[in-house]
Amino acid sequence: MTLEEYCRENNVIICYFNFTTKIKGLCLKYEDYYYVAINPKYSNSSQIKTLKHEVIHIMENHFQCPQNDIEKCESDVHKIINDFKLEFADEFYIDITLI
Repeated sequence: MTLEEYCRENNVIICYFNFTTKIKGLCLKYEDYYYVAINPKYSNSSQIKTLKHEVIHIMENHFQCPQNDIEKCESDVHKIINDFKLEFADEFYIDITLI
């Protein structure tokens, strides 16, 4: 399954928003949809990393994360990304221009 297919099947909408440079992206849930906003001020490779990061938050359902567990949720996402990199090395590629 491609990322595009996953997003379509799971009501994930990806958009671009000019945040300050302190924010690379974020995700939120509204009704039956997930919105991933990516900051276009960053490079293409940074946007792809941010997209992966935010989609993992969706997959892990971090929307129910208590305020005092936010650091743990972020740590979990980074661990998943690192594990994924080790598993697939350079085989995994996302063309963000298709989204």
